[in-house]
Amino acid sequence: MSTAVAQVERLLNLVPYLMRHPGSTVTEVAEEFGVAPKQIAKDLNVLWFCGLPGGFADDLMEAHVEEGGAIHLDNVAGPIGRPLRLSTREAVALLVALRALAQVPGLADRDALNRALAKLEDVTGEAARVAERLSVEFEVGDVVLQEAQRALAEGRLVHLRYYVPSRDEVTERDVDPMRIVLLSGRAYLEGWCRSSEAVRVFRLDRVVGIDVLDKPAEPPADAPVMDLTEHSPGSALRVDEDDPLVTLELAASARWVPEYYPCESSQEIEGGALRVRLRAADPERILRLMLRLGGAARVVAPEEFAAQVRRTAAEALAAYESAPQETGAAAR
Repeated sequence: MSTAVAQVERLLNLVPYLMRHPGSTVTEVAEEFGVAPKQIAKDLNVLWFCGLPGGFADDLMEAHVEEGGAIHLDNVAGPIGRPLRLSTREAVALLVALRALAQVPGLADRDALNRALAKLEDVTGEAARVAERLSVEFEVGDVVLQEAQRALAEGRLVHLRYYVPSRDEVTERDVDPMRIVLLSGRAYLEGWCRSSEAVRVFRLDRVVGIDVLDKPAEPPADAPVMDLTEHSPGSALRVDEDDPLVTLELAASARWVPEYYPCESSQEIEGGALRVRLRAADPERILRLMLRLGGAARVVAPEEFAAQVRRTAAEALAAYESAPQETGAAAR
């Protein structure tokens, strides 16, 4: 099953693709777009209702599939087949919005945004110069980052309400701030967590509430500072090309994983599931993730890692089954 957003994104690319590759089969197009053939068939049915705004029924596109599966797209309105041309006002609005978005901490793919922004500036000419004189200020701003910086500067304890995606819950804890680190476009607060009695790293875009308390921050003098540089071998946040590549299939209930684990690719498959490829900088971390997800995830490759997950899960299950069971009275 395809989400509405994914289908719209696919349709916007499907029309120009079919115009450039007339006669492509349903199977070929499905492989190109990484979905099942029957999903492409559903998309083609939607195209029968697509055309230019204000047009008549005769102006709608017509997608025909021959007996052998070849697709032919007819009645494609002229403007749809032409490259997109932005008006000056549209170009200025888009540039200002992209520049404002580039200021947001925690952006997932800042490099892609910067490349798109540079290309737009190159081709829009006067609009780019106009956009340089405009700016957007967020009304709320990054309150979490500002408060964390204030607490660090003033040496004060903070109370965090922190979202833990693996458990889908918000936890509360008091933290003695030690430093703030920017890594791969995201801001992190490192500090002494009084609940865990250990140094912890908190992604600030997962903090749903922060209070700077009227208490001094007092991290232990011997609290270790974690190595959070991107290329340090000891960093759990580091991902590089030398790390093992793992392929996972995720059920619809586990589609959140690519939002929190750096993935090299993410492909939608049948049933609303995803197939993702990621670098396992810390294989034990991915192993724990798989055990938490249970039946909602499966390791496709490498087989050695899949076997390790199955073995660990079996050992955990065996230990649980062999544990002495409490009687009803004791349980109460």
